[in-house]
Amino acid sequence: MKLYFLFQAACFTTTSISLNQLHGAQAQPLLVEEDLGCLNDDGITSDTCRPASSTTGDKPVGSLLPSHLPEPVVFTNFVENTTVSLSNGREVQVSTGTVTQINQFANSGTSSSTINSATANSESINLATEFSVLPQALSRSSVDNVLSILQDYQYLDEDPDTVDGMPTYEIFVDSPDLYQRQGNNKVRDSDPNFLPYRIQLREKLQAILQPYLTTVLTPFVQQHYPDACSNKGPSRACTPCYSLIRRYRHGDRVSHATHHDGHAIVTVVVSLSDYGRDYRGGLYVSTGFGQHEFMALKKGDAVVHQSTLLHGVKVYDKLEEPETTQRWSWILWYRDSTACADYSYEWFADCAQRGSPLCQQLHSTKVGSVPGIDAKDAYNQVLDLNFAAARGGAGGSAIKVARAYLQQLPSRLEFDQTKAAEFFQMAIQSHHPDGHYGMAHLLLAQAQLQQQQHQDNMYYQDALVVQAVAHLESAAQLGHVYAQFNLGMVHTYGYVTGHINGTLAASWFITSGLPEGYYVAAQQAKAVGDRERYAQLGQRAHALGFMAPWRKQARQHTGSGGAAGVDLNLPWPTAMDGRQPPKL
Repeated sequence: MKLYFLFQAACFTTTSISLNQLHGAQAQPLLVEEDLGCLNDDGITSDTCRPASSTTGDKPVGSLLPSHLPEPVVFTNFVENTTVSLSNGREVQVSTGTVTQINQFANSGTSSSTINSATANSESINLATEFSVLPQALSRSSVDNVLSILQDYQYLDEDPDTVDGMPTYEIFVDSPDLYQRQGNNKVRDSDPNFLPYRIQLREKLQAILQPYLTTVLTPFVQQHYPDACSNKGPSRACTPCYSLIRRYRHGDRVSHATHHDGHAIVTVVVSLSDYGRDYRGGLYVSTGFGQHEFMALKKGDAVVHQSTLLHGVKVYDKLEEPETTQRWSWILWYRDSTACADYSYEWFADCAQRGSPLCQQLHSTKVGSVPGIDAKDAYNQVLDLNFAAARGGAGGSAIKVARAYLQQLPSRLEFDQTKAAEFFQMAIQSHHPDGHYGMAHLLLAQAQLQQQQHQDNMYYQDALVVQAVAHLESAAQLGHVYAQFNLGMVHTYGYVTGHINGTLAASWFITSGLPEGYYVAAQQAKAVGDRERYAQLGQRAHALGFMAPWRKQARQHTGSGGAAGVDLNLPWPTAMDGRQPPKL
């Protein structure tokens, strides 16, 4: 439901940079030339293969392992614990947490050669976003009753999610268009074989959940956010328009990419599972893409936040009995309308006008729905907002502008890969992993072009490829799943190191969590005769939508986190044995 697709357009297409568009990337050198060893299957460097010529810091490029990625860190920055009296006389315990979004241009030391002088001299605006945790907003017995209804239900919705293009594994308890043919993409809600039982199931769930909505959650939301939810008149009171329950489970969906809930003025997430007992990780809040702090929620705990909070989900297997790992959550999306009308074009307009880069970025996704605005004016405002947000440190907007310069998004900007590189570097300064991924794409496209011009098969260790892999490793460390997938390609084909390491490649494919990653890892297992592993990984690829007819298009529309204009398939030059990675 997170409909915040970049520049306003009816649809998007993802395109790679064509070779005849590139005339040499102008990225600043990021690497120091030194000898680089190769990796054996155990991940230890060796001098038995041809060395590459670069390193980043004290680690050779190509040496990053999935085990180097950070373990989950629990959020602890609660600034206040209070008891709140609601208007209906109930008292609730509230813990308030604060997350400050990273916008670092002012203090990053970035030179004007990377960011123009207006940007380098501007004062960065950091936006502190508060959220609330209501312990035991639902009783544990009510949670257990909900789970008893859903635990064995095998027909959750599996339509593509608008953040990552993978099956949702959810069921809506209520929404304005629940049983309407238009606006509802849940095919089982219009299937007579499923609908009667679904109606009964929803009635049972609503009987358990509705009392908590009317006596605790909605009164708290309306009281806690008076300007957004209570002071606009009776018809504009915040209303829980969408209610759904989502499952994360070992063997299928375990993640939800970092995002803003741009379609909801307030979101409530109620945990139906116990942190540490049923799962590790789970819901995280972010200061930026890649900086994740996880909420240690118990059954019945509720997190309440507005759409400025950057967040996502990453469920890690339990250390004991990992195959039993699962996390359930009840999610509520509020709108500031009792009729559930969409007024989201108002939500970020004021703070965008005041110069908040985050609000400018978020408002740019809403301009097209302003009543009476024409397409040309909307386009110009969207572009202006994203330029302003990017120069203020909003990495997501910098990515959009860069992709617009590369014609990867609908844009009237002239193709300019030098400008694109500048904006990718802006995103890198804001710790946005798509900046690294975009630079890797530029560098590999240039290497591929030069290889074709020179008819030279040694480009798998060219400096451009080494720089690209360094960017992929930086993005992978920040949780970028497309980068992690492509590190699997690095070790499958021996880029940079000159050594094929199937074990490490498979580990990266699996770490990505993508259905394409599980598919490639399954094929590798099949090639070495490991039928059990082949079946296991193939089943997981299927569970995440690899064979679904909609998967490729959904992946192209969502990209690496709800934003089009990025391709999973990077333009790799020919490898040392003359092969190239397949296009999936």
